[in-house]
Amino acid sequence: MACGESIAGTLGFTSLALELGESVVGRGGLEPELLLERWTRLEPATSPHPGSISAQALRLYLEGFPAEGLAEATARVVPERSGDGPLARALPLAIAARQDGALLKRWANQSASVTHSNLTSRMATVGSCLLARDLLTRGLEESLARVAQALREEVPLRLSRAFRHPTSGEWPESGDDAVAVLSQAVHALAAATDLDGVLQELENQEQPNQGALALGGGLAGAAFGIDPSSRRLGRLDHALRRRLEELADQLVDFESRDHAAHLAADSAPPQPARPD
Repeated sequence: MACGESIAGTLGFTSLALELGESVVGRGGLEPELLLERWTRLEPATSPHPGSISAQALRLYLEGFPAEGLAEATARVVPERSGDGPLARALPLAIAARQDGALLKRWANQSASVTHSNLTSRMATVGSCLLARDLLTRGLEESLARVAQALREEVPLRLSRAFRHPTSGEWPESGDDAVAVLSQAVHALAAATDLDGVLQELENQEQPNQGALALGGGLAGAAFGIDPSSRRLGRLDHALRRRLEELADQLVDFESRDHAAHLAADSAPPQPARPD
């Protein structure tokens, strides 16, 4: 994600994702108000773009608007727009809840709903997390089919088309809303075989944007892994790279411990009823 977003000269989505991932690991789950507190403490250089839906939501929160109902209030300030902000920032959840699809869907929806009330933004976030989860162990075509099946009754028609494997000669959607960004990332994944190739495809698209670069980079990392000798990885700040690596290790450990706890609970013999 950071490798892609850094091309646009910013790390806003990466910073939000780091705070989200570290919060989930530290608290054992998703807490919207805690996320808002962490996000509002970000330095201006790593905060969401001032004109974005996420930035407007954080502004309202700092002005005293409560976390509950914040997304709906923000939608009245920035109406009729399916923002792409939640898609990339939620990707750490694909590791944190990798083996629990229902939990992953719930957390992804909740993470988007902190700032975005629009159904398309929320379901695109859920779909992006499911796609990242599946790309860890499956190819793109199979992963897209699985996501489309999982969300077949929940997503708007335009969004459902973004989860189809691109055909030869097909172009991604243009724009910077949630569906367009997802479409651009999927097309880049279909045309490349490694992280550098995906990012090159995104750079070559008609109007490459921060959201597509961040999401495409994150999905490419899940699909192809990251070559330690990658020139793009080498350009990242050393402290940021170390923080990203530490969070990845923490998410894997969190997921394995959490999954083991669920298995233990499921396999425990039923306790005999106590007499009244």
